Amino acid sequence: MKFSLLVFFFLGFSLHPNPVDPSDSENLGSWDIKNGIFIDNSDEETSIARYNWNVFYNMFPKRITQKYIKRLVLITDGEDEKTGALGSLNEDNTEWQLVLDPIDVDFTSKDDSRISQSIYTLVHEFGHLLTLNNTQIKPRPESKINQDSNEPYVTLEGVTNKKSYLNKFVNEFWDDGLLEEWDFIQKTYCYTEQKSCLEKLYGLYKDNYTTFLTDYAAESPEEDIAESWTAFVLGEGKIKNPKTVADKKINFFYQFDELVYYRKIIKKNIRKYQY
Repeated sequence: MKFSLLVFFFLGFSLHPNPVDPSDSENLGSWDIKNGIFIDNSDEETSIARYNWNVFYNMFPKRITQKYIKRLVLITDGEDEKTGALGSLNEDNTEWQLVLDPIDVDFTSKDDSRISQSIYTLVHEFGHLLTLNNTQIKPRPESKINQDSNEPYVTLEGVTNKKSYLNKFVNEFWDDGLLEEWDFIQKTYCYTEQKSCLEKLYGLYKDNYTTFLTDYAAESPEEDIAESWTAFVLGEGKIKNPKTVADKKINFFYQFDELVYYRKIIKKNIRKYQY
């Protein structure tokens, strides 16, 4: 069985199931990051950008952020719309940019729900970094346009390594039937009209609601693993008697000692921001 490769922009998390589209957002500035160090420039929003970067840098394992994040971009499309994204800056997935909306990601807020949303967004985006970097995915040959059954999962960024987090996740939780239905939605609706695409993806979620932790997770395996990672990090712990596939997705990460360690670090680091 073969599925066509998704050619759609699903890199960002938002409270609504919409990808971050720079065309309908105001660009507030861009800043270079070198070995984890924020590089000042003359953009008006430099101070808030520096603050947001310091939060991100101090929240997650520094070895990973130093290695991969090379740029921070601030955009805005208003309150509670598109909150952030993570995108590769090169074809070999060794350099990445973090995109945030400072209206939504606001750690200076006195509103605990805003702080919780801000933490959620950053954890989600770090999940993308963990699952899409060059140790997990290799560049896709130009001839590789189909997703072949029993072969490593193919993403927009490339072909997953057989032992990568994402490939193992897809093999365990996205059987051919679900992947085929999702791919049909992409080919039939998502290449042309976003509204119909999102409606169909929400329908996929409703038809499989015990499989996904959120409706946003049904947008792609990449978003599914990022949402599941976020629940793994922010949740209370391993679910002893998982009753649904969604529960099993949270427990999936406990098989990786390094991810359990990262979870411990992140949970410790976010305490300073929680009320």
